[in-house]
Amino acid sequence: MRSPEFVRSPVLRRLLEYLVEQTLAGNGERLKAYQIAVEGLGRDDSFDPQSDSYPRVQVGRLRKMLELHYAGLSAQESALRQRIVIPVGHYNVDLVPPNVPMATSAPEGAASPGALSQSASAAGAAGSAADATDTSRTSPGDKAPVPPSRFDRGWILWVVRILLLLGVLYIIWFLVRPESASEEAARRDMRAQIAHVTIVTEPAAGNDKLNTAAQIAEMHLQRFETLAVTSGAHRDVTKTDLARAYQLVVRGGGEGVDQSKAPIFLTLRHKASGTTLWSYEVNHDGTSVAAPDVEQDIGEGISVLARSGGVIAQHQRKLIGNDLSPGYPCLIAYDSFRQTRDPALRPGLEKCLEASLNQYPDEPLLLQALSFLELSRPRPNSMVPLVPTARGRDLAEAALRNDGTSALAQIAVARSAWARGNCPRAIAFARRAVESNPLEPDTLGLAGSLLMACGDYTGAEPILERASALNEQPGGYQISSLVITQVINGKRAQALALALRADVPELQTQPNFLLGRALALAANGRVADGQKDWRALEKLVGVPPGTPAAEVLSRFTISPFFARRMQAEAEATGLVPKAG
Repeated sequence: MRSPEFVRSPVLRRLLEYLVEQTLAGNGERLKAYQIAVEGLGRDDSFDPQSDSYPRVQVGRLRKMLELHYAGLSAQESALRQRIVIPVGHYNVDLVPPNVPMATSAPEGAASPGALSQSASAAGAAGSAADATDTSRTSPGDKAPVPPSRFDRGWILWVVRILLLLGVLYIIWFLVRPESASEEAARRDMRAQIAHVTIVTEPAAGNDKLNTAAQIAEMHLQRFETLAVTSGAHRDVTKTDLARAYQLVVRGGGEGVDQSKAPIFLTLRHKASGTTLWSYEVNHDGTSVAAPDVEQDIGEGISVLARSGGVIAQHQRKLIGNDLSPGYPCLIAYDSFRQTRDPALRPGLEKCLEASLNQYPDEPLLLQALSFLELSRPRPNSMVPLVPTARGRDLAEAALRNDGTSALAQIAVARSAWARGNCPRAIAFARRAVESNPLEPDTLGLAGSLLMACGDYTGAEPILERASALNEQPGGYQISSLVITQVINGKRAQALALALRADVPELQTQPNFLLGRALALAANGRVADGQKDWRALEKLVGVPPGTPAAEVLSRFTISPFFARRMQAEAEATGLVPKAG
């Protein structure tokens, strides 16, 4: 992945990772072109493998790229590693042991790697390593020895080797040429702008406990894509970039404390000002720092400082102010908009994001942000939160193509699919986003809401509960989704307690919250109170009292499946009369 040819080809890098993961999971032999196109290459679920050879072409490019990669290794490097190969006619990957000639990409019927290895060993008696390689390519039927040549072929072999090397270099250049060098440089420039956290221990040498805690903190910080993180010195931060540089200090308890049971302290400092912005205490009571509960405790602390609207984002917002310059300042403005949803911020934000995308056309952070703005654009006389558009979908899919491991790109694709009513794709990418970053409350809240709206109530509840636990002030859609999920899952008293506890004035303007609280009240026998909320819901969405429930729900819900289920719940609890 770190080799030059793969660094310059993010599409092939992502494809290789996907094929390896699927093979390791035991799915390699079952891989199909459609699955690779949609899941591995980020194509839309409308992809037609019969008319579009894109996945086959990319796998072919990847096969050649692998061969060229290993061909460029020295003899010493080749002897130390196995090779990843993709047999022709297959999508799964194989591992070839060291010192076995590259032949798995040959057409079916060619000699197997084992046979080639034996042939090469037999030919070793003929003399040089080059002659052994030539003999290994002899057909099994050619058993007669090759007569020695009257001419010294040494200089010819050297010329052939040089020509082959030039050919390999040309092919590598040809394969990476479509990946624009200027765009790759632009993306690096964009990434160099984001806030950076350096992790250190006090004392600097640390100890097993502090070093383990620092490694866990680094692992969790790396989940957040709007931050760069390293242990030790960070050379990319210049004096002019110090405003975006932070230091996370990991230290133990003070003197005279039993160090085996002493808490661990995480402290965030701003490098330019020396200000301490945040501190967090991790108690482990003598258990291993790597224990799951301690690791989770460290992760929850990291979430507070690194998430959307977290300590670092808020501090950067204070430093940057109202600057809407393309690049990182624009991303900080987008973070503010995601937290407040202030419509006054939208025009300037859209303008600076478009300008940013012109400068950094492959940056997933910008692509997913613009996708959200496009899908959530206000529509007159409509309270539906997301409306499908081709551009909103294309931006989300482009973000995924450029970084298939990005939780933000994955949740953008899930959001886009949900807006189009494609629940299978929404569920698949919502779950993938949760796996990629289980510490971002916004991602968890949206993923849980998508699962709930698509009927996966069992899977939605723990995700929504975790989103609420990580966020002291969860968004209204998170609370509403959790209340509705708990009602459907039979936790009626728990749902009502949550709905009543979260009752704040701003939630009265959110139809999902009124729906959730009405259902929770009616499910707990308080039908009259629930009907008051239903009447408030009718007024909010702009329909007269007594309007059929299906029409009321259509005014603000996206998924027809979700609307039908909510109507059935409302009728079952006596909240509304049964249709017909």
